[in-house]
Amino acid sequence: MFQDLKNIFMKEFGSYFKSGLAYFVLAIYLLTSMASTFYLGNFFNIVNQSLYSYFYYQPGILISLIPALTMKLWADEKRYGTIELLLTQPLTYQAMVWGKFMAAWAFSALMVACSLPFCLSAAWFIQIDIYNIISSYIAVLIVSGMVCALGCAVSSLNRNPVSAYILTVFIGTILKITDFDFLIRKFKIANEILLRISKSLNFNEQYETIIFGQLTWSSVVYFLSLILFGLWINLAAVKYRRD
Repeated sequence: MFQDLKNIFMKEFGSYFKSGLAYFVLAIYLLTSMASTFYLGNFFNIVNQSLYSYFYYQPGILISLIPALTMKLWADEKRYGTIELLLTQPLTYQAMVWGKFMAAWAFSALMVACSLPFCLSAAWFIQIDIYNIISSYIAVLIVSGMVCALGCAVSSLNRNPVSAYILTVFIGTILKITDFDFLIRKFKIANEILLRISKSLNFNEQYETIIFGQLTWSSVVYFLSLILFGLWINLAAVKYRRD
């Protein structure tokens, strides 16, 4: 299984650079990240020891860009009829699903790593909190993995890459902006257990907990659960197609 996973990973990861998509996404990522950091985040006007101006806007950027990496992973296989050929190969479902997912996640990690020169440059001008920044990078990587898993799941259920992209961005945005605390208060539900559960389901709550330097188990489990859920849907869609 490991060799099969490796082959699929290398094929999909290399395809980003062969098609030129990699360079386009990297350029857009750096442009939007720096623009949001300096203009929207007021980098020079607030205390930025943890580079909050940069990390605060990352989820929105990732939700907008990563679907461009995942939209073709399964949708193109269906559109061009190559999925039948793929499913007849002596490959396990897990190798196919994890190989494509890890290729997208690895490229997302490379994309995020392109911001390291900015962080190193900032260290010359301000006294940065290195541990908080490491925690924030972990948050960004986990969120990127979540969006990759979501994108792979949506792509496996679509034949059109464009619709897969739009639907992934839509679902990711809804997940990010939904405030379960507000909904509970809106309906005037005063159950303490329900209030705690609703708070734990808030994307922004969990993400900001990590970028403020509190890398808690609940936040990690929240994002890992979403990753595994997305991969489970992806796996179920592949099994259904093959059967």
